[in-house]
Amino acid sequence: MLRQIFTVTALGFSTISQRRGTSIVIVVGVACVVAVLLSMLSVNAGNSRMYRAAGNESRAIVLSKEATSEGGSAIPRESVATLLNAPGIAKGRDGAPLADAQVRMVFMPPPGLTGVDSIEVRGIGPAGVAVREELRIESGRMFRTGAHELIVGAGASRKFGMKLGDRVLVPGGSWPIVGIFSNGGDRSETELFADAETLMSAARHETFGSMLLKLESPESFGELERWVVANPSLSVKVARMSDYMRGLNARRMQFFRSMTYLISGIMALGALFGAVKIMYAAVRARTKEIGTLRAMGFGSGAVVASVLLEAVALALAGAALGALIAWLLFDGREVFSGGVFRLQVSLPLVLLGLAWAAGIALLGGIVPAFRAGRIPAAQALRAV
Repeated sequence: MLRQIFTVTALGFSTISQRRGTSIVIVVGVACVVAVLLSMLSVNAGNSRMYRAAGNESRAIVLSKEATSEGGSAIPRESVATLLNAPGIAKGRDGAPLADAQVRMVFMPPPGLTGVDSIEVRGIGPAGVAVREELRIESGRMFRTGAHELIVGAGASRKFGMKLGDRVLVPGGSWPIVGIFSNGGDRSETELFADAETLMSAARHETFGSMLLKLESPESFGELERWVVANPSLSVKVARMSDYMRGLNARRMQFFRSMTYLISGIMALGALFGAVKIMYAAVRARTKEIGTLRAMGFGSGAVVASVLLEAVALALAGAALGALIAWLLFDGREVFSGGVFRLQVSLPLVLLGLAWAAGIALLGGIVPAFRAGRIPAAQALRAV
């Protein structure tokens, strides 16, 4: 049986050049489907990578009890003071807890900045750098405590052209950018950082938005969470930073992923109908060839397998072409969507594209393949 399948399949491939027009249609159609699928999923892959970079297992975030994100959270100063005494928080060299009360504010973008409708400024405290051990000043210097100064993330600097010496209009006047920082490639590289107390004073803001805590160890989170829940003076909740960022990414990308598969599914359906028609045409073109083989004793199973393998091979060629196009056009390209990140056409995405292509080929080729296997030898030999 295997020898028959190999022989019939090899004979079918040898005649593809005579059917190059219809074969190219399958290859190009599948290439378009896979290229669109991978290009859209690369946004999700890059975005997820950005959020994972901030999801350190050894850090925890504190929000007000009803808040789902920093934007809707408000933590009063007395709660901040209480939380500094919580167990499980790592200590710095000076013995002070590594906990940073921070505030995130959204302002109009600076004049001349295109491609973004708002700019985020995060106020961090004295322990802000120690808690974020990945934070590095790439050029310029750190802002001074109490000064109206900003540092900008490397992602925002690259994407929007924000550089040292530029001034950003925030409450209290026009603040200069004095440094450019990196932070492990996470979402904060799209933000501007400033001194929290100075920013809150200028904006007349009374409460902090969140607290970022450095844990003694990842296992310390359970003890910290139990202490927070049991403390009646606190109206806050605590989450691992990794879980918090994973949840933000899931909520943000759920609709986009659904639209990706919907659009790609519609395109795949079109490619499927095209594959059915083209494989029927291929079977008609090979009718005499198939009849000859059947008369020589080749079974219908070998014919069915041959037609299916030809469809899968053409679809996989199209998938490879589509994956190459998506990789050349999108992999590593930097975009802004809730943060600055690089698109990622990874190997798992390419394998997913190949699987989609194989599925299209099998569904599109199965009916023509069984029809070819049922053609009587005598009828096929009489065909012109």
